[in-house]
Amino acid sequence: MFSYCPQCQSPHPEFTDNKRTHCLSCGFVLYHNTAAAVAVLVKSGNRSIILRRGREPGKGLLDLPGGFVDPGESAEECCRREIWEELGISVTKLRYISSGYNIYPYKGVTYNTCDLFFIAECCDMNFVRQEDEVDEILLLGKDEIQLGQFAFESITKFLKEHWMEIPED
Repeated sequence: MFSYCPQCQSPHPEFTDNKRTHCLSCGFVLYHNTAAAVAVLVKSGNRSIILRRGREPGKGLLDLPGGFVDPGESAEECCRREIWEELGISVTKLRYISSGYNIYPYKGVTYNTCDLFFIAECCDMNFVRQEDEVDEILLLGKDEIQLGQFAFESITKFLKEHWMEIPED
């Protein structure tokens, strides 16, 4: 992970178990922990808000609103913040459903994530698209959603495993 120890500059600290950098010279230890991320299936009647990604990884593929949990922020707060940032709307009836493992490659670094999946209801259809992150906002029924087109396997797995739990209204 590092060519030099961040503390003593000794060359080649050991990276073990795909999670721990350890310097044999000074004893420095850094854990490469899993990052928490959220994804929300936002419902509006019998349709769901699906996004087309505007940036890598997965530019042009489908996604759900969401993102990384900031320090000092709960998963639910992150859901509401990300939906506001990406769509400019608020949601109600936010409900946790499940979690899944994901890998998020970004600018040469591969992040291990624990994705937390939620379902919510849309309060407002006046979207304000965050252009650098979202290419397109789609409002689709279950039969229109193509699971093979999602950027992240964790989202595809979530939708496959919990499809019956998603209310039709």
